[in-house]
Amino acid sequence: MAHNNGKTSIAVSHRKDADGICSGALVSHLTCAKIYLTDYGDMVETLSEIGKADEYYISDLGLNKNTLGGFVEQVNRLSQYGKVHYFDHHPINEDFRSKLVATGMEMIHSVEECASVLVFRKYEEGFKESPQMKIAACCGAITDYMDLQPYAKKIIASFDRQFLLYEATVLAFTIASVGRGSEDSNEKLVKIAEEIASGKFPHELERASEYAQSYVERSAELISTAKKYGKKVENNFAYMITKETSTGNVANFLVGAFNVPVGVAIREEPGFYEISTRSIEESKHDLGKILGRISVRLSGSGGGHPHASGARIKRDQLEEFLELLNAELSTPV
Repeated sequence: MAHNNGKTSIAVSHRKDADGICSGALVSHLTCAKIYLTDYGDMVETLSEIGKADEYYISDLGLNKNTLGGFVEQVNRLSQYGKVHYFDHHPINEDFRSKLVATGMEMIHSVEECASVLVFRKYEEGFKESPQMKIAACCGAITDYMDLQPYAKKIIASFDRQFLLYEATVLAFTIASVGRGSEDSNEKLVKIAEEIASGKFPHELERASEYAQSYVERSAELISTAKKYGKKVENNFAYMITKETSTGNVANFLVGAFNVPVGVAIREEPGFYEISTRSIEESKHDLGKILGRISVRLSGSGGGHPHASGARIKRDQLEEFLELLNAELSTPV
């Protein structure tokens, strides 16, 4: 466990994208926190395995009806040992908010900025001597498509935009390349977060250029693969079962390949399916709310943002999931 001015700190963040990894890295840079990475469906279990510390920082881990109760229980447990801080930008309703506030933790929540920008803005004074940390926050905003939000736009203007786009892309592709597919993937992602926390630029990460080049080559191949193996459901969405690491990119390719408003990428994992959805900006359907409702009905986990969301369901629930999604997208908004 890391120490800072005699205090012990722990950072728990989302493992699958740059925003989560950068928000954890920002906290660790400032507090010397030990970093734990997890996913929406696993976060309660991860929190349950964490022991005593003086400060806990939880970031970029959105909640739904199936995870809220366990999350609140773990926050209450950790609060017996130290102060809990929660940074998130996923939509929550007032019932969720009141239950989270009742835990007594410090909650920094806004749908207007990504999690890493929320962390940076909260502790901006502490990052003044580290432009690398500002760049990490910028990478989180760019890769979460929140780079035009007010505060993100302000800090992005501090640097050359092309430089930031390159750094963000290298980071996102590196995370996508190492994030799944091996038993030590989580360990590798933690190492990436630790390297960023130490002040490294994304292009300086170990094997970053190699990972990025490999990933962009696979992505180019996916453009034709999506059209060949994807399936269109009415005019509502297209889906494909894939082994690719970055299901979000696959979902985006499906939108383009089939000229539909929503793309659905489905990755097989042991015992369950991991699902990512993406939609065009013009779509009026809120994917975060839709996947939240479907996940609750299927006793899975899911939710996210209006145009980018994810879910985890059992392997035998896929057909029902697709039927429910089609029904939701067939309903006029």
